[in-house]
Amino acid sequence: MKNDRMASLIESYEQQYSSLTADITHNISKISNTHGAEKQKYIRQVDKLFDEVSELLEQMELEVKDLPSRDKQKYQTRVKSYKTELGKLQTDTRRAKLGIDSSRDELLGDDTHESEDQRKRLLDNTDSLDRTSRRLDHGYRIALETEEMGAQVLQDLSGQRQTIQRSRNRLEEMNSSLGKSSRVLSGMMRRIIQNRLMLVIICAILLLVIGLAIYFIVKRSS
Repeated sequence: MKNDRMASLIESYEQQYSSLTADITHNISKISNTHGAEKQKYIRQVDKLFDEVSELLEQMELEVKDLPSRDKQKYQTRVKSYKTELGKLQTDTRRAKLGIDSSRDELLGDDTHESEDQRKRLLDNTDSLDRTSRRLDHGYRIALETEEMGAQVLQDLSGQRQTIQRSRNRLEEMNSSLGKSSRVLSGMMRRIIQNRLMLVIICAILLLVIGLAIYFIVKRSS
């Protein structure tokens, strides 16, 4: 039962492979017959399709490894043929990018082999340029994401700075209010002390007057 499910899954992968390679073939013909921005659009599409096919074949290989020996050889041969076909499609794509007509090569026969090395170098250089371009695009996207993150961080820092500034202003206002309150309390304390001192002086004078009055009364009586 498990083997049947795995075989069914691999067949599903094969159907996806057929659909993707058909799309690749269609885009290759578009690359050959278009120019400029439109051609670049089909080149990007076919590169994306190649990535999907490569991932699909890798997944197929993983599934084939788990098959029993009697079925493994059969599907390994299929995967190998799919890779060979994919390599031919990649070659056709490179030719289409350079504007090389494969049917013309077949008609010219041996004459085309004289410049085969030069064409191979051109194809290799084109692949290298494509890979470099994809790396540059990836780096550019990372730079944009980094720039956006930096802008967000700066915005957050600006907001935090404003919050800190408002808190500092409130602290300064509180310090100012506390200073005024302290001065008011100090003035009240001075007045209280002055009042108590005056009360003590008055009490002392009253005691002195009373004492003198008693003294004179006693003296007269004697």
